[in-house]
Amino acid sequence: MDITTILFYLVTTVIILSSVSMIIVNNTVHAALLLVLIFFNSAILWLMLQAEFLSIILVLVYVGAVLVLFLFVVMLLDLPKKQKANQKLYLLFSIITSVVMFIELYIVIFYQDFSNSLIAVPLPESNNTYEIGLMLFTDYVFSFEVTAFILLVAIIAAIAINISDKQKALRQDPGKQVLENKSDRLKIIKDDDL
Repeated sequence: MDITTILFYLVTTVIILSSVSMIIVNNTVHAALLLVLIFFNSAILWLMLQAEFLSIILVLVYVGAVLVLFLFVVMLLDLPKKQKANQKLYLLFSIITSVVMFIELYIVIFYQDFSNSLIAVPLPESNNTYEIGLMLFTDYVFSFEVTAFILLVAIIAAIAINISDKQKALRQDPGKQVLENKSDRLKIIKDDDL
């Protein structure tokens, strides 16, 4: 069994376990962080299939932009918080996740020849990135724009859901400030005991 096969089984095992955990977990922020782990390992699979551009786009666009957007929306909704879980469990989970990601990165960085593996697909003679860009902005430009519009509507909907009639913070009303008098703002109390 060569290193590429070991890496493939490791990556797919992490993707499957993370996917099951993402469905089971109750906290939406934890589910989003598990989605980061799934995207990261999927990017490694794309890299093993010699689709470097798609691998980088998966990390930059989905992890760097869309998932951060999901986290902002989840935090913006201000869902009620449940009891605090054990902090040692979080530490153990993050150490295990970090070690697995470090091992995967080590294998990917120091074993760069995926061309002779069974997983690799032979590359066409044309440029991979150019062909994807050409198809995306010519044949699929409408789908690209619709996706951007849907993300914009989702952000606006999250803000609209979060707006409530309750006053959560102190806000100034300039109309009331203009009508105020000095006697309304200042109250002098005389202390006769001095």
